[in-house]
Amino acid sequence: MTAISAARQEGDAFLLDSEQLHAIADESVIRDGLAWFRADRVVDVERGDSHLWAGVEDPESREMLRVEVRDEPGGLASSCGCGDIDHRLCAHAVATLYAYAAEMEGADELLGAVDGAIGERAQRGRTEVRVEPLGGEPWFGSWRARSVTPSSHYARSYRVNIRSLKRRANYCSCPDFATNQLGTCKHIEAVLHSIAKRRDYRRIKDQSAPHPYVYLAWDVEEAPRIALHRGGEVTPELEALLAEYFDAEGLFKARLPEDFFRFADRVRDRADLDLGDDAVGHARRLAADIARRARAAEIGDRIRTGGGHLPGVRARLYPYQTEGVAFLAGNGRALLADDMGLGKTLQAITAATWLGGNAEVERILVVCPASLKQQWAREIEKFTGRTAQVIQGGAEARGAQYRRGDGFFVVNYELVLRDLTVINETLRPDLLILDEAQRIKNWRTKIATAIKLIHTRHAFVLSGTPLENRLEDLYSLMQVVDPHVLGPLWRYLVDFHITDERGKVLGYRNLSELRRRLAPVMLRRDRRLVSDQLPERIEQRLDVELTPKQRELHDAAMHAAGQLANIARRRPLTPAESNKLMASLQGARMACDAAGLVDKETEGSPKLDELVSILDDLCVQAGLKAVVFSQWERMTQMAEQRLKALGLGCVRLHGGVPTAKRGELIDRFRDDDAVQVFLSTDAGGVGLNLQNASVLVNLDVPWNPAVLDQRIARVHRLGQTEKVQVIGMVAADAYEERVLGLVQGKRHLFNNVVDPEAGEDVVGVSKKLLESLVEDLAGTPDERTAGGDGEGPSGPLAAVESGESVRVPVTGADEPVEQAIRGCIEQIQAAFGARIERILGSGGGLLVVLDRVDEAADRTAASLSGEIPVAVIDPRTLNGLRRL
Repeated sequence: MTAISAARQEGDAFLLDSEQLHAIADESVIRDGLAWFRADRVVDVERGDSHLWAGVEDPESREMLRVEVRDEPGGLASSCGCGDIDHRLCAHAVATLYAYAAEMEGADELLGAVDGAIGERAQRGRTEVRVEPLGGEPWFGSWRARSVTPSSHYARSYRVNIRSLKRRANYCSCPDFATNQLGTCKHIEAVLHSIAKRRDYRRIKDQSAPHPYVYLAWDVEEAPRIALHRGGEVTPELEALLAEYFDAEGLFKARLPEDFFRFADRVRDRADLDLGDDAVGHARRLAADIARRARAAEIGDRIRTGGGHLPGVRARLYPYQTEGVAFLAGNGRALLADDMGLGKTLQAITAATWLGGNAEVERILVVCPASLKQQWAREIEKFTGRTAQVIQGGAEARGAQYRRGDGFFVVNYELVLRDLTVINETLRPDLLILDEAQRIKNWRTKIATAIKLIHTRHAFVLSGTPLENRLEDLYSLMQVVDPHVLGPLWRYLVDFHITDERGKVLGYRNLSELRRRLAPVMLRRDRRLVSDQLPERIEQRLDVELTPKQRELHDAAMHAAGQLANIARRRPLTPAESNKLMASLQGARMACDAAGLVDKETEGSPKLDELVSILDDLCVQAGLKAVVFSQWERMTQMAEQRLKALGLGCVRLHGGVPTAKRGELIDRFRDDDAVQVFLSTDAGGVGLNLQNASVLVNLDVPWNPAVLDQRIARVHRLGQTEKVQVIGMVAADAYEERVLGLVQGKRHLFNNVVDPEAGEDVVGVSKKLLESLVEDLAGTPDERTAGGDGEGPSGPLAAVESGESVRVPVTGADEPVEQAIRGCIEQIQAAFGARIERILGSGGGLLVVLDRVDEAADRTAASLSGEIPVAVIDPRTLNGLRRL
């Protein structure tokens, strides 16, 4: 039977699984098609009787190609503007097939959280995984599964063990299975799909495994539980043994983990019982957690007794730094989220040195931004007297450097992507230190993927800003520390987010539970710890009017962004459209600084005029030194020209300045009295110590409160002896002014997640909660520039550029409504607890999706409906309504 006829038997010639796709298209074509589908390059999929149409954006030409896939007597064929005549199906056609399959599967996307997560893996298993049996008849036993990935760089095969065709009791060696809490994964689902295609499936589908098996069950109360399936023939001797450890329902009833290890030793060599790797792994994790807690307490006590002095470290630590060292060394894998300027580098070096002398940690890999490599090497030598190996040069030279021996090795993030194999096979580090770890906040990037594939016993993740835009940032960092702490991503998104029906994030909830989960592995202290050692800081906002030319360029950019937002209401933007949206938003931001940044012609800027006036007073007249930040290199160039005309000496740092020369600029600014101004882009936002300045001027509003904090921390940090003036310029009545509201909302989210003393459980909501973000963006130019209620689309447009999808209040008038929504959500959580599948903003109120709905739940919802309407619904009813 051909692949196409098999598809027809299933009723749809355009719904193909992985095996069928590979029968009619090359591996490289399938890989490209999958990558383009995942990148949202496919739009407007339409289905006819024997035709499938779609628009596919070509990644090279950026053209939108019209693709037709036809069901012909000889199989599927395609017509496409790409001109590919070497293949019956081009990559654009394959992308269309993937998009069509996802659209057909998407009808069930609003099922319960568990069902939805399993359904997604089942769909991906059918289309993205190839499998082959390794043993066992007629279906049970071992299989090999290999994913079809957009990039074959990290392609791997995994072992699947099939125990049951009915329950989620199977096993896979992949990382997703280990952490997703579903009892399945796309590789298992692919194997089950392959078995279901057998001609004799009706005969074998009710068969049980030939002997009992022990597995980790997730579909039971108080999951996970080690469970037993009593299948096949069981000897009286084995039955007696199993009865010692398992109850009548098959759940392990003895003590964990010690009694399970005794059981495992007794059955290890038996051929009539399958002892699952998942169950063994669970017991080992429990044992490791117990041992880690005991070890952490012991190590902490030993470090604290040193009174701030530790062998091998040439520094006396403050008490809070001693606590940080104990936390890192004791846990072995931990996130240190101390505020900037509190000495995370010193604490990490000290903890690494302690582990080197007490826990056989010999090779330490430090991964940091390229601009900080030399600084890390200097700090290591300063505090330990040891010379660090800075990894640099060509591949051959780097290979030799990794073979140097023991000690510290310092490498930048980009090189990890190239050197992952030699790091794991040659260096084999005992400890990984990630500095400025927010660089891996997006788990989808290749660099983040590479970092998480580094094999080490210990890992210190350092970031003063572990959460910048969204909760997902923090999730990515915790995958390095311990992927089990926050659980699977699908559950994380459900438990802590408030969304609309399309999944747009409207707010965050349940944050007290999030803080509880993080507490054992994340330590956060803020600058209040050293406030008595820091001088006064005065902050001032300076509103600057736009010129007519700036206003013209600004409004044109906002209009273009609004048009793209209208498209986004109907479908996801393609990469080219997303880039155009980003360019429009960037153009609006640049216009807020200077028209010349956009049109490359217009001279001058009101912000530069204000800068000259400020520096004339504070530098020329008062003799102070100042640091001036802008995101745009061209803006710092224009400022440099104005300062030279004023007779002020300055140095300028930007991304094009080689790392080795950045230290020279800092030295000149620090030591030369004639150099009074340090101009910098955000390339200098991390790793610079500029305490000799006492004035900081921000020429623009950074997206991220973390970036703003990083700028300020260059000047206002330990070692500063003078009062610090911070001046921020804001374009009045423009896009930039709206961004301030977004920045405030992000800071609120950050504080209520990472601050151990935070008390709020729901954040990020406003009176616009019940509208989706993109719907707020779309509108006429008049609507976008009108004063209105102070919550116009400029704020959400800011959110789109930053990747944020949370609406934030920008005026005090919204506060009562926000408080009402927040209070209502807190009551919902208290009333329904773990029964909540998700909370949606829908139909002018809050729609609570529960595992089940009965009269009691309806009465509770009615009692909660006050200012904010509340309704409850179960997942399948919601899905049925959605179909209608």
